[in-house]
Amino acid sequence: MGHWFGNPSNDTQESPKDAQKKEETLKKVQEENTALNRDKNDLAREKDKLADQNKTLTTEKENLTTALSTAKTQAEQTSQKLNELERRHAPYQKLEKLYEAFLEVKDRLNFNFVATTHSAMDLIASVLSDSKYYVENLYNQASQELSDKRSDKGEKLAELFDLLFEYVKDNKFERLKEPSAYDHSCKKLYPEQNTSQKMQRVVLRGYKHNDKVYHTIVDMGS
Repeated sequence: MGHWFGNPSNDTQESPKDAQKKEETLKKVQEENTALNRDKNDLAREKDKLADQNKTLTTEKENLTTALSTAKTQAEQTSQKLNELERRHAPYQKLEKLYEAFLEVKDRLNFNFVATTHSAMDLIASVLSDSKYYVENLYNQASQELSDKRSDKGEKLAELFDLLFEYVKDNKFERLKEPSAYDHSCKKLYPEQNTSQKMQRVVLRGYKHNDKVYHTIVDMGS
């Protein structure tokens, strides 16, 4: 009978096998926890890295935006300067074109001023001295040569007429009603005209454009 009421049984004590299993489980949980902490730290570092990269990209974007804005402003300024240069040079190009057209057809013109015309300004001044006569004659000659299939100067004569007519009808041009005073210095003479290299009296005539006087030689004397 004493056997049944003796010391408690060892059944409630943890067996070595269970203890080992519990230890392995705990170790596994600790390893997983360590791995999670490592992943957490890696993610935190990655987050910081991405934040730095985002900050760098934002700065680069701002710099590029500023550079693009500066380049756009410079391009607009350059375009404005080019347009201004073209606008300012356009009248000179027009005069060059007029004189080139004159040179190509001067052998077809029977006007007295042809031999003494050395620039577009000379040409304009001479035509303005009697614009009705010269313009009508030039128009008729251009029309005649355009209808003549044997002539190769018709189109160029028509071009000369168009270019000259623009100056004749331009209200900024004002024909000088009387010749100017003598030019005793002869500075207006071209070398081929002043062959004697001596002082000559030169009567100048021309027109005004925007209040500036342009001359052409209409008479020379010894």
